[in-house]
Amino acid sequence: MDGMWKVLGKEAVPVTVGYVWKERLEELSKRRKNSPRFRKLLEQADLRYYHDAIRDIHTFVLKFDPSTDMDELEFLKDYILKLHDLSDDPVVTFKDEPQRYTVIFTAEEEEDHYAMRRAQREEK
Repeated sequence: MDGMWKVLGKEAVPVTVGYVWKERLEELSKRRKNSPRFRKLLEQADLRYYHDAIRDIHTFVLKFDPSTDMDELEFLKDYILKLHDLSDDPVVTFKDEPQRYTVIFTAEEEEDHYAMRRAQREEK
């Protein structure tokens, strides 16, 4: 099983793919223009990683506080795309075969459906 999964060229096991992706982005950003801004934004994100085995796609979700400025999210998106391009390796590989992936940015508040239903019951 040695070396089956790689993220931007670094070996990973499935449960560490999200962590390794973030770590590699930080490594690739070193000594690059706007690196401090990029790192600060990346640290503010709640990173989640999912592998959809049915559609066979790797999903990196970066969730931000709703007050996060849209320009900052746009900057982060462009910066991550640039870092992916700078890497000599694909974003995710399995047995050296490039895999499909997507990156999702969100700053939306999650609706608490339980609290909404409870409030509706209390109104009655």
